[in-house]
Amino acid sequence: EGRTYYCPLGRRSVDLCDEPGFSSRFRLFLTGRQHLDEKDLLHQLVPELMPPTFHSVESARQYAAELMNDEDNAKLIWFVKAVNQNGGRAVKVTNELPEKIDTNEQIQLHVPRPLLFGESQVKFHVKSYQHISCDSDGNWNVYLYDMFYIATAPQPWSADDLSDEAQISSMRTHRLYIDDEFQKTWNIAKLVQSNIIKLMERAVQQGKLHRATTATADQTNDNKVKSSPLQFEIISADWMLDQDGKIYLIECNGTPVLYDPTSPKKQALTTPGLQLYDRLYQEDPENAVVNDTVIIREALRLALRGRVPPKSLWKHLVTIPARGH
Repeated sequence: EGRTYYCPLGRRSVDLCDEPGFSSRFRLFLTGRQHLDEKDLLHQLVPELMPPTFHSVESARQYAAELMNDEDNAKLIWFVKAVNQNGGRAVKVTNELPEKIDTNEQIQLHVPRPLLFGESQVKFHVKSYQHISCDSDGNWNVYLYDMFYIATAPQPWSADDLSDEAQISSMRTHRLYIDDEFQKTWNIAKLVQSNIIKLMERAVQQGKLHRATTATADQTNDNKVKSSPLQFEIISADWMLDQDGKIYLIECNGTPVLYDPTSPKKQALTTPGLQLYDRLYQEDPENAVVNDTVIIREALRLALRGRVPPKSLWKHLVTIPARGH
């Protein structure tokens, strides 16, 4: 009928993520986001923040040989991870280095003497959420959600138990607020804050993350001009601690699993985690640990309006000027 539809799917309703550049002013997903989301590129960016990580079996063998004698090497735990996938299904746990790995895999040594959680002494990691945006001038703003999650493994940890139930901590089971004694004892908030700042400053300074440009029509002369829409994204980060209080960055997730039970269009429960969170919420909405409605809505408000409610847990962490400024 002579109408122009800017959505690639025409008149159909689509999710926000189906069309990242959903207007000339805003863009979902960061330009260069693969340097945060893909494990090998993340390791190249901040190797000192992560456990010993290797891109070949040979380099892992050499490290193991230098670390301790052959008899003790059998006690080491290794993770073989797909670099471009997240979640427990992308991880293989072993105490023997493989003969070879695929080009899209890397090998990571288990955190030594891991700090364990609760009376049952299970393995855990801390999950933080970051709201990252870049304005039209190339300046980056990072907000950190002032509440963390603890994700735990189902069974107590043991170096001799290589099962996923003991070694993979994928499900969020506890909230961790700033005034929580566990958080204060291990100084988790300050450690996460300083490391996120280091990660983001390096990513911007090295040009891994950069301003987005979009060609738009100049209505006065029918030429194409380049504009820079505001780009934004919620990214999660997984952290582990050892018994000495050292914190390790395990991975970042560019598409974190977020559960919104209040969405008018029922969320597709595409992962075991979402299915579990939905079941627990339906059983007891008031006491369900995972309900990401506020995280999502306030993050969108921050991106689209530039502000959050006064009592929001989204706290500004750092502004990083455009590269070269």
